[in-house]
Amino acid sequence: MRFALSILAAVAALSGASAADATTLAGRTVTGELVSIDATTVTICDAAGPTKLLIKELAVVETRKPPVPPKEVKFDELELTDGSVLRLTKLLVRGKQVEPTLLTHSEPLTAPKVELPLGAAFSYLRNADDAKVRDDWKKLLAGRGKRDLFVVRGGDGLNPLAGTVIEGTEAGDALTFEREDGMKVNLKLTRASGGIAFNQPTRDQVPPTLCKVTDAFGNSLVATRLDSDGGTLKVTTVSGATVTYAELNAVVKLDFRQGNLTYLSDLDAVAEYAPPEKDGLLGEQFGYQRKLTRDRSLDGSDVTLDGKKFARGVSLPPDCVATYKLGGDYREFKAVVGILDGANRESWSLRLRVEVGGRALFDEVIPKAAKPREIVLNVKDAKELRVVVERVGLFAGDQINLGDARLQK
Repeated sequence: MRFALSILAAVAALSGASAADATTLAGRTVTGELVSIDATTVTICDAAGPTKLLIKELAVVETRKPPVPPKEVKFDELELTDGSVLRLTKLLVRGKQVEPTLLTHSEPLTAPKVELPLGAAFSYLRNADDAKVRDDWKKLLAGRGKRDLFVVRGGDGLNPLAGTVIEGTEAGDALTFEREDGMKVNLKLTRASGGIAFNQPTRDQVPPTLCKVTDAFGNSLVATRLDSDGGTLKVTTVSGATVTYAELNAVVKLDFRQGNLTYLSDLDAVAEYAPPEKDGLLGEQFGYQRKLTRDRSLDGSDVTLDGKKFARGVSLPPDCVATYKLGGDYREFKAVVGILDGANRESWSLRLRVEVGGRALFDEVIPKAAKPREIVLNVKDAKELRVVVERVGLFAGDQINLGDARLQK
């Protein structure tokens, strides 16, 4: 068996395949060579032959650890509107197309081919390898307005020129830029020593995320589609860019958990509430009514259940019904159910009901100081999920918390 695996590994190395560990959502691990990827399956081959794994059942496929470039390596970064990040050594813009030259540093692999529409670009950061530069850039983006920014770095920091990027020049080394006063100018890309921030219009509808791809060059791509042909791999991002790899072993990680898992707090709920209470802080004129909160408690603090903090989740007040559209796309709902840690939690008691299709999958009173517990509910083919919180008795609590509430495909 060991001899057969050695031969297989040698053949795979010659064919461009890559040693891989594939882990399913159920926890099964398949080890072998990554030989192909298509729209629905990933194929791993070992001495016993090929194993086809359905993408919808996969958590992650890893061939090796993502690379860390040496400290002396300098690079810029281009972030796309979907969160994809490309490491660059050069950038050209011709018309409405962006032409990045990707960082390859010491990798003995062919650099991928990138096709990238200008409308997919979110920001271009120069000298992204410098931690202070990255911090300054984040602060700039946090305070940006509704214009594109052509940013020059000077002794006094980042100096943005606000306006609109029209297109790149024919040579690709400059932008036609309309300033706020309406004047159009040509700005050399080399003058953007800080970078460029693009104010792209929000898209009402975007393709679904399939997975996150990490490659051997340090790029990360939020993919909506993967196409493999003859050892090559074409990745189509949610933003509309395509990145084509000449060898499968240029990919070091395919993380399907992002595409297969959705946090409840990322979905919009249709929420119904009881009328505002008449005993609010300012009486009947300003009744007191709390509303569903995402990723925080109702008072804005961290969601902490029995000492554990949850970064993701949903908090619901009493007499609240939250309805989520699922469209039949998910199979499981998971959450840690509990009552927020605090001085008065011993007096809290609320009923939680989770329904699909008018049928209660979970319906229990969460009593006083009950320990948090994880619930796992089958929501296969459900079109809607309803989460209902009701008062129980005179001393009802003021919220129920669902830590790490998530839906799994």
